[in-house]
Amino acid sequence: MADTDLQLKAIDALVHLHTAIKKAQLHQPVNPTITNSIEMLYLHLVDILRQDAPLVFTELEKKALLGENISNQQKDETIHISALLDILLGLGVKNISFDKDLEKEELHIFINLLAKNQKTITDEVGSPKLMMENQTAQIMSDNKVAVTMEKEHEIVSGLDITEDRISESIAKMQSVFTRMKAMDGAIESLPSEEKKDMIKRLSVRVAEWIEMETAVTPAYKEICRRLQTLLQDFITYGFFAEANPIIDIFSKINTGALKKDDEVRQVSLEVLRLLASENNINILLKEFNTNKKNESIEAFQILTGFGDIIMNKLLNILRNASDSKERIGIIHIIEEMGHRSIPAIIASINMVAPWYYLRNMAYILGRIGDETNADILRDLMLHKDKRVHKEALKSLGQIGGNMRGPLLLSFLPQAEGELRVNVIEMLGKIRCAEAVPGLLDMLKNKSLIAKDEQISLQEKICNALGTIGSSEAIKTLSEIAESKSILGIGSYPKEVKSAAEKALANIKRKQE
Repeated sequence: MADTDLQLKAIDALVHLHTAIKKAQLHQPVNPTITNSIEMLYLHLVDILRQDAPLVFTELEKKALLGENISNQQKDETIHISALLDILLGLGVKNISFDKDLEKEELHIFINLLAKNQKTITDEVGSPKLMMENQTAQIMSDNKVAVTMEKEHEIVSGLDITEDRISESIAKMQSVFTRMKAMDGAIESLPSEEKKDMIKRLSVRVAEWIEMETAVTPAYKEICRRLQTLLQDFITYGFFAEANPIIDIFSKINTGALKKDDEVRQVSLEVLRLLASENNINILLKEFNTNKKNESIEAFQILTGFGDIIMNKLLNILRNASDSKERIGIIHIIEEMGHRSIPAIIASINMVAPWYYLRNMAYILGRIGDETNADILRDLMLHKDKRVHKEALKSLGQIGGNMRGPLLLSFLPQAEGELRVNVIEMLGKIRCAEAVPGLLDMLKNKSLIAKDEQISLQEKICNALGTIGSSEAIKTLSEIAESKSILGIGSYPKEVKSAAEKALANIKRKQE
């Protein structure tokens, strides 16, 4: 390690490096990739200095508390970046490369920040090239840039995701939690913003590596095993946002959204199974419901990432939860999981379950199901609790497709009271022409049901016939609209006659 003077110069340069970015952002936008690259460089250098020169940092922190200026630069706000390469070499840095879809102009700007002189030349293929004393920086044709220096340390930003680098990244993140465990919750154990930022960046890098890998090797299995342990710490200590990129990739592999072979998928499934413990689910649900750490959305994303692995657990919670807010939260999670939730939902439905549970199942099926689930909704329409059969009928109307008409017609003879009226309304809404003969028979039938109920039923039938618009209904509707009573006998009530007239008008409009 270089002497104390070099250490101070390094910190001084880093302070100015960040100052330059902040000032530039005030005047004109800086490309986020450039900012991220410089910040990554900053974090690596700070790590080196903290490890090799802790006393220097301690002295600087004391001076900061006393309000002293730690910079040796003149107070003319000039940014002396020209010395940065000397500092990097003194710290043992050998190579810096950036290869994450940067534009050549953006790379050119960053290289100019590092260069001792900012003379730019063009090579034979027209790519900008910077010449420095004993070092060369070149922007390649594939949008990669490398700054090669002497000595033996290497800093990489972007997709430097070899197995060794990923293993090192996991170790760095794990060290934060090792310290937290050792300090047993003491405030000193809490990671700094700098460390949190490091974890976020490394988490994304690890996720990119998992996404790219195509084969299960011993090294792959070992990294995934370590990742499962790390992700457990993420959840235990509430680092939900940091866990999300990695869990999301494992989830996509498990569901087939990200195509991998069966062996890779099995490894991903095992990681998710180990993480989807009852304790972890409770931790995530608590945050989802309370937002205590302001990471409710992130907790939600992890739960949905577990997918059908936790479906039975979620359904059990939904069945037994007495708090309606908690039930609504679970419903949202299941909805987000989508069609893959349906097998577990159907398997859980039986008529002895609480009415609110069955109503919720009907509600969910109406949002994530399709025609193939129409039969189970028809069964729920037979439930004794009207809240269940009304929800089932509504969902059938939403997802039943071509199955709706036949199912509703087969169900109509069993329906009574309000449910029968609702079914007739639904037949009208879906314009079921096959229902017209049966509806006309019901309209003519003077049953023994109470008069008020009969009037309401006949009104709904007329409305449905008008919505369906079949000319087959014109004759009967005309007879009803024009009917006259003799001594109060034989005519239809005025409400029914009025409904028949409106239905006739609707049918004629549809035929024009």
